[in-house]
Amino acid sequence: MRKWMLVLALAAALMIPSAAMSAPAPKEIILGKSKIIVPPGALVGAQVDRVTRDTTLPDGSDLKNAYPFRVVTDKSGLVTYMEGRLAGQLIDYAKVQVVGLGPAYAKLVGETGDFYTEDGAGNFKFRVDPSKLNYSSVLYADKRSFAVMIDTHGFNAVAAPAIHLAQLSKKKLSLVIACMDLPSKAEAALFLAQNGINCYGPCDLFGSQIVGYKKDNPNAATVLGTAPIRKLKKGGAVIGNQSVRIALAEEIVVQKTDNAKYPDQYCDAPYNYFRAVQEKLGLALKLTPVVATIGQTDKLVAKAKEVGAQVIGVRVLNEKDAAPIAAWLKENPKNRAILFHSAAYEPGYDLFFQFPKQTSFGDLNPQVL
Repeated sequence: MRKWMLVLALAAALMIPSAAMSAPAPKEIILGKSKIIVPPGALVGAQVDRVTRDTTLPDGSDLKNAYPFRVVTDKSGLVTYMEGRLAGQLIDYAKVQVVGLGPAYAKLVGETGDFYTEDGAGNFKFRVDPSKLNYSSVLYADKRSFAVMIDTHGFNAVAAPAIHLAQLSKKKLSLVIACMDLPSKAEAALFLAQNGINCYGPCDLFGSQIVGYKKDNPNAATVLGTAPIRKLKKGGAVIGNQSVRIALAEEIVVQKTDNAKYPDQYCDAPYNYFRAVQEKLGLALKLTPVVATIGQTDKLVAKAKEVGAQVIGVRVLNEKDAAPIAAWLKENPKNRAILFHSAAYEPGYDLFFQFPKQTSFGDLNPQVL
């Protein structure tokens, strides 16, 4: 009897293909479906630097000397560029309340000379960019082993203040806006998402560190890098939600750089992202890297035409960067540009609206079909 049962079981197994055998191979990815809905009157937390004031402004500036942690409901109380400009759009579209998050407490850890900020529970885990410790507003104590950072900059600096605000405020904290151009900043953005707080980091050089984060954190809130903001007809605003499809058989021209100095280092964002998509999602993308620094996006266009590519991954800082990409997009409606570390700069940000069906962003939760 057992022998016949074994034979029948083997026959059944041979007749029913396994899930791995029957699952179709992926054919395309969709970038840009991720979105954050910002309801009318929402509470929005933000880094202080470049939002509610800027340490680089000249002495006597109202925004430099203003109380950094005030609630701003009129965009005249915000910095007019970069993250401050984008926060101002949320005030225009959704009448949000923008709160400067801080201060950040940083502690010297080990003998490396590195400071780390805490996570809201007393654990010092997010490394601080040393340049931010040179701000004139930083206060030191305990033989300079402990720092109080007033002008917070980056998700690593605002993680603890955001957690505290979310816990103590009667109103839900809908969103945090901060910089994501260091691994520790991306790590802190993911930490906030794991705690139910949406994050928008338009300067997203290291968003690639958390590509595919929803796979291991299905209940996490949303983290977006460079992405557009639009007004919703029924009130409020939406960040993201501008998608394009890319067939896995397509050639993708991606920008990279061999210059680690400011501002060229951010040109690595496209290459970092697509490599991360390839490795973390196990996809065989056809990537053609092109070394191109600020003002050299014409090299990407030339390579795309040479190899017949209709997808370019690019960082756009200024008009010289934007012009070749815009001209290429106009040439063919099938041409698409994926933008990185660009939303903080108007020439890059405007491309989202000039070519809404041909542009998207480095979606940190891409869909594979």
